[in-house]
Amino acid sequence: MKTDLPLKRLTRVCPQDILALAGLTGVEVLGVETLELPASKKSLDTVLRLRDASGHEFLHLIEWQGYPDKDFLWRTLWYAAWLGQGRNKVTVRVTVIYLTPGSDMGDTISQDVGEVGGWQVRFSCVRLWQLDAATALASGVPGLVTLSPLMAGATATMVEQAAQLLLSQVAPPAQSELLAALGIFAEPLFEAERFLQLVTRERLMASDLISLLTADMEKEIEALEQERASLLQENTVLHEQLYQRLQLAVEDIVAARFPNAPLLLSRQLRQITDPDRLQNLIHMVAVAPDLAEIERLVSSTAASN
Repeated sequence: MKTDLPLKRLTRVCPQDILALAGLTGVEVLGVETLELPASKKSLDTVLRLRDASGHEFLHLIEWQGYPDKDFLWRTLWYAAWLGQGRNKVTVRVTVIYLTPGSDMGDTISQDVGEVGGWQVRFSCVRLWQLDAATALASGVPGLVTLSPLMAGATATMVEQAAQLLLSQVAPPAQSELLAALGIFAEPLFEAERFLQLVTRERLMASDLISLLTADMEKEIEALEQERASLLQENTVLHEQLYQRLQLAVEDIVAARFPNAPLLLSRQLRQITDPDRLQNLIHMVAVAPDLAEIERLVSSTAASN
C-alpha cells in the first residue's frame, strides 16, 4: 500500500483536522506546502504555515511514516534544521505520525558520551493504531474519518460507514480526494471492487489523487523500461567483451602451437561470436594433433555459428 501521496493530499485537503490530530488547536492555516530539498529529489511531506490566536506565525512540519526506516528521525531532524536555517526568524514545529507499529522508530534522538554528557531531541508523535477508529468515525471530522481504517478496531463495516459519511458531509472536489485516500487506506479491510461499487468510479476518477497516482505509476513503468534497456545494453557489451576474449584465447593457443598458421584462420575465428562454441573450441584446439585439424575445427564451428 503506497501511502505517501494520499497522505500528502489528505493533509492539503484537511489541514485543520490533521493539526487537531497532532494536538494543535486554535491556529489559523495560512498555507500548505510540499517543499523540495536542494540538490535532492526528496521532498518534505507537508509544511503548514500557521498563525496562532496572538498573531504569531510559525511553520509546522508533518512527517508521515508507514514503513521501517532507522534513519527516519535523523532525516526529520535534518528537514527541521533545513527549514529553520532558511527561515531563521520563524519557529518550526514538528510532528511525526506513524501509520503502523512496524514503522514506529520512536520519537527521540538521544546522544550520550558518558561523563562528557550529550543531547536529546524529542518530536511530537502520533501513533495511529493507538487511536480508536470508532471514536474517529463518531467525531465526523473528515480528516480523521479518512484515516480511521488505520486505527484500532477498524472493520469493513466501519469503512463503509466512513465512505457514507464522506459522501453525505463533504462536497466535491474534496469529497473525491478523501474517498480515494480512504479506499487506499482501507485496502486490507475492504475489497477494492466492493469499495468501487459503494462510492462509484465517477467520484473516484474526479479526484486529482487518482490522476497523480496514475502519473506516478506511469513514471515508475518508464523508469523500469529505462532500467531494462540499460541492463540489456550492458549485457550486450558484456557478451561482446566475453566472446572477444575467448576469440583471442583461441588465437593465442593456435599461435603458440603453430606460429605459421595462416591469417585466414584468424578471420574465421572472428566470425564465431557464440561464447559456448568458443569455449568448446579452446579445448579442441588445445589437443588437436595438427594445424589441418585446427583449420577444420575452426571452419566447421564458424559455419555453424
